Amino acid sequence: MNVAAAPPIAPAGDSTLPASADYVWHHRAFCRIALPVRASSKGVWQREAAGVTVTMEAGEGSALPTGRFARLLLMHLFDQALRHGDAVVEIGDDPAAVAERLGSDPGGVKLRELQDQMIRLLAARITVAWDGGPSLSVFDARGRARSAAPGWRSSIRINARFLAGLAENAVALDRLVLQGLAESTLALDLYAWLVSALPTDGSALAPDWELLRQQFANASQQPAEFRVAFEQALLQVQQAWPRFASVVRDDAVEFKCASGVWPESPLPAPPQPAAESIIDPVLPPEPVPAAEEPAAPQMPVPAEPVPPAPLAQVAAPQVDRGPRRITRQTVSLRSHLTGLPQVVWLQRANGRDNVVIEVTPGGRYDPETCTTIALEPLALQVSGGLYTRDFERVAAWAAANRDLIDDWWDSLLDDFEEVASRVKKVPAPAWR
Repeated sequence: MNVAAAPPIAPAGDSTLPASADYVWHHRAFCRIALPVRASSKGVWQREAAGVTVTMEAGEGSALPTGRFARLLLMHLFDQALRHGDAVVEIGDDPAAVAERLGSDPGGVKLRELQDQMIRLLAARITVAWDGGPSLSVFDARGRARSAAPGWRSSIRINARFLAGLAENAVALDRLVLQGLAESTLALDLYAWLVSALPTDGSALAPDWELLRQQFANASQQPAEFRVAFEQALLQVQQAWPRFASVVRDDAVEFKCASGVWPESPLPAPPQPAAESIIDPVLPPEPVPAAEEPAAPQMPVPAEPVPPAPLAQVAAPQVDRGPRRITRQTVSLRSHLTGLPQVVWLQRANGRDNVVIEVTPGGRYDPETCTTIALEPLALQVSGGLYTRDFERVAAWAAANRDLIDDWWDSLLDDFEEVASRVKKVPAPAWR
């Protein structure tokens, strides 16, 4: 029984969460509802409850990730991404090393089960939406296998937008409690939910049985069967983590915090970019006095026509003003940069959530012939009509250039030379 360590329960984005290795970081949305317990024959699973929607699609030649190891492995991947501040999570070449980090048996049947679930997880497409926000892919498309046969990989890439949401919705789970509950899938789900949901002001949380069933029951589980299983899991959690009191009633279950204030410790700060990597703001042609407030960035306005110089006047020498700065909202990338027959137009966010790019058949932007492609949660034609083969090549190019697309979308780039230098050509047709 673990009584000493007590994970904090704090609002999303709280900066007083523990940085200790005794805790495992998880996403609040995944704490609210349970993942599948067993694989569906359809290869697609979805659950919508408590303001969260999670969709899982099995990878080609694979099954859905399920059960206790699917949960523990997701926690491990999220924890590593948040602690290192890096979207690329190093998994390791040896499943036994992952088992050791999870506190699981490094050999035998459990290791084979862990390895199988990790392979399923790496091949799956998982999307999540919470609190009315957009549906986001958990894993970046570049992290998926390029061959039909799924297998173990040494690293995986977390979607950058999901990672930003993880930093704002981090929940700290006690590592020892997780190890104590690792044999019970429902107990793991219940513990994560309690840590993320229990009020700390002394008030009670009293969900009814139907709400609990929607959040945690198996698809085929009847209400009476679920209630028995839930009460057993409740006893397991109470023994492993006695930080709450519960009262089981006919219509609901009441939960309350059983002890005082959670210990405070600062959240590990993500690595900051080097100073030289920060792009300077766009400078006006003439210096602005220190006391003058610079104007807000505007769309470029055509310059006033300059009268021609007299014939006898000597032309002024050209001045190198450094890299060209871009203040417009789109930038076009042509075939010699992308390897595509079409022209790709990168977009600014301008308050939009879902990342999009636009494609035109020629170098002139024409709304009548433009195709808009959304990149979240998967590449999808929103408007226009690219042929299937053309769309697949554009989608492959977008996956290979997602960092560049995101940086332009988020207004982190203004230097055209840097944009052009970072463009990667479309991968070979065999890319998956």
